Amino acid sequence: MSIFSFFRGHPRIERPKIIMTLLVRDEADIIERHLRYHAGLDIDGLIVTDHRSCDGTREILEQYQKAGVILELIDEPSPAYDQVAWVHRMIERARDRYGADYCINSDADEFWYAASGSLRSTLARSRASKIHCPSYNMLPPVEGEFWAAVDCVRRGVPKSFTLDSYNVLFHKPTHKIIHRTQGYRRIALGNHGVEMMDNISERSKTIRLYHYNIRSREQFKRKMLQGGAAIEANTNSSEKQGSHWRYFYRGHQTGQIDFDQEFDKVVGRYQLAELRRVGCVVTDPTMRNIFAAP
Repeated sequence: MSIFSFFRGHPRIERPKIIMTLLVRDEADIIERHLRYHAGLDIDGLIVTDHRSCDGTREILEQYQKAGVILELIDEPSPAYDQVAWVHRMIERARDRYGADYCINSDADEFWYAASGSLRSTLARSRASKIHCPSYNMLPPVEGEFWAAVDCVRRGVPKSFTLDSYNVLFHKPTHKIIHRTQGYRRIALGNHGVEMMDNISERSKTIRLYHYNIRSREQFKRKMLQGGAAIEANTNSSEKQGSHWRYFYRGHQTGQIDFDQEFDKVVGRYQLAELRRVGCVVTDPTMRNIFAAP
C-alpha cells in the first residue's frame, strides 16, 4: 500500500468476520478436502452455489451445511454459466444476511494459505478495500492424489518457449482478491478483480493460494467439456470468456483433438525438465506437507 493510500485507508477491524463464497459443479474429488481445510483457517462460514452437480458433490455439501460449516447452499439450475452474477449474489448475502466484513471468493480447486497461519490476524492489520493475493498453479503428480503435488508454476514461460497445446497452466501467475464488503459494487470475471467504491488496494506478501486446476486425466476432460457446454449456452458471454473451455469443447465436438494427448501437453509432461530449468516450475511442498500432517 502506498503512503497516500495508508493515510486515506479504512480503519482496521480488530476481529473481522470472514465469509468465503464458493461456486461448484461436480467437484466430489476435492470438495471435502477444500471445506475441511478452510473451516480450520479462520473462515467464519461459507456460502455455496451448486451448479447442477450430479457426482456426489451435493450430498457432501449438505453434510457440511448440517455441520454448520456452510451457512447457505444455493441451487443454480441454469444450463448457462454466469459466474459473475452468481458470485455477486453470494457476496451480497454474505454482507447483508451474515454480517461479513471480508469476502474470499473461491473455487473448489483453490486453497488459500496464510504464512502466519491466521487469515484473520492478517486481515485485521489491513486498511485496504481489496487485497491482491498471488495464485499459483500446481501440476498434477504422475501418481497419487492431487494434494501430493509439489510442482508449482511460479512464472510464465519465456517467449522463446513454445508449448504444444492451449496454455492453461504455464501462464504468468494471476492474482485473486480478498475484499471488504462495505463499499463493494461488483465482482469481476474469474474473481480476479472487484469494483469497489474506492480503489484502496494492496498486494499481500503473506497470503497466497494454490490452484489445483487440473488433477487427473478424467477430471481434465470432464471439466473442459462441462465448462465448454455451459459457457457456450450463455449467449451473453464473449468469445474471450472461457476461451480454453471453448477450445477443448469445440475440438472434441468436431473430433479434432484427442484428450489423452491434450492432457499430456497441457500439464507439460514431456517438457517438465526444461520448464524447471528456465524457472517456470519450482518445487513447493507447502500444501503437501499440510495435507500429510496427522
